[in-house]
Amino acid sequence: MKIWNVLLISLTPFYLFAQNSLGPRLTAMGNNGAAITDVWSLQANPSGISSLEKPTVSLNYIKHLFSNAISTQALVAVVPFKNNFVGASFQRYGLAEYNESKIGFAYAKKFGNKLSIALNGNYHQLKITNYGSSAGFSIDVGALYQLDKEFTFGAFVSNPSKQEFSNKDVLMEIPTSFNIGASYLASDKVLIATSISKTLNQSIDVSLGIDYKIIDLLSLRGGLSAKPFKQYAGFGLNYKKFLLDMATTYDANLGYAPQIAIGYAF
Repeated sequence: MKIWNVLLISLTPFYLFAQNSLGPRLTAMGNNGAAITDVWSLQANPSGISSLEKPTVSLNYIKHLFSNAISTQALVAVVPFKNNFVGASFQRYGLAEYNESKIGFAYAKKFGNKLSIALNGNYHQLKITNYGSSAGFSIDVGALYQLDKEFTFGAFVSNPSKQEFSNKDVLMEIPTSFNIGASYLASDKVLIATSISKTLNQSIDVSLGIDYKIIDLLSLRGGLSAKPFKQYAGFGLNYKKFLLDMATTYDANLGYAPQIAIGYAF
């Protein structure tokens, strides 16, 4: 049965390859990471880590229900010091016979109270049983601009130099994507976000999400994306320094993908 899992992953890169884990909060909001500040912004727009006031770490696990053998594990950590922020991330996707992993290191700087700019370097590795492994490097560049208390705008580019894997026998590429977005803080309880994304050789994707803080302890989230059409839902619990977030994604082709993240803000 595992050989069919390998074939499924290998033959459907449009849906599966290099799908960053954005953490349950950003995922539940429609995979909106362009203009939202969060520790998981490391996996999207790295300039989004510039709002963190304390060192924060979070661990994420995603179960892909189209196959019990396939899962994603991810870890992010951010340390702020004055107007500078450093972060590290790790992600692994796949199973024993086929897996992708990525390690990233980011640096973000805040210029005044409005503008943040960040750079993230990634090391990619791809392993396929009986075919060997291959590695590659990429960078992400991001910017975030807070117009006022309500509106925030963001943009980021992943792999703008179109870096590829070093092994030419591996035909899969490191994706290049362009993303812009905006978020609107409608009240102290409601955050609305939208983004437009374009990955080379794929259709333009538009997403919309909302985060509703019912009480200080509990937030409910939901979102939609267009290409491919997906639905998202989730919730978050914030108790003192502990963070617990859960989300699920529904894709008509791949089914449900529930995930959970546990974090701690020092």
